[in-house]
Amino acid sequence: MVMKRRSRRFSNALHSLLSEKRSAATSFDLVRLGACGALLAGAAWMISSILTTTIPSERSPELYGFVSLTEALYLVALAGTVGGVIGLHARQRPSYGRLGTAGFFMAFTGTSLLLVGLTISFLSEILCRSALLDPTLGVSLWVSLLGFLLMGIATLRLRVLPQWCGVLLIVSLPIAIASGDFGGGAVLGLLWLAVGYALLSQHDVSVLLHTEMK
Repeated sequence: MVMKRRSRRFSNALHSLLSEKRSAATSFDLVRLGACGALLAGAAWMISSILTTTIPSERSPELYGFVSLTEALYLVALAGTVGGVIGLHARQRPSYGRLGTAGFFMAFTGTSLLLVGLTISFLSEILCRSALLDPTLGVSLWVSLLGFLLMGIATLRLRVLPQWCGVLLIVSLPIAIASGDFGGGAVLGLLWLAVGYALLSQHDVSVLLHTEMK
């Protein structure tokens, strides 16, 4: 009986340890994928900004005859941004708290809705005239703005990532909105390139495992 109890305890402990390591490995994969998404978003925002300032919108090359290169880059940038948001969440999740979790869900939801709304807008002229589309895009933008603000504050409080990463999350989107076509994309590009760098610079699995066990 004693041997059976010890064997059962050892089995439970081993199962718990393997589960923790599996969870940590999954989080590590999400961080790496998020970093790649952030770098992709940064590159796409930067290129779209260059095209916007150098080539008139009506002369932008078209892809497959119905969407311009600039519009396609916007969609790629937003898709990468969604990945970057997931990577940030995976890296800081163990100690995120309610503030960071709320910021993540708002940033993820707002950016995803922007991606879907702009895809519909670019691909369908009929739906583009819908009275609901513009208000939906406007609400999505404000939800994203608030989400990134909360994520930035949570990042500053956690100190898992560099402090400048939290500052950029807070100030970049308002600056980009204010700048519009005159450098707004470049601001977002710098933000997500910096986020991608911050995530990749902390690629050590032991650091992530230590964070998971707190």
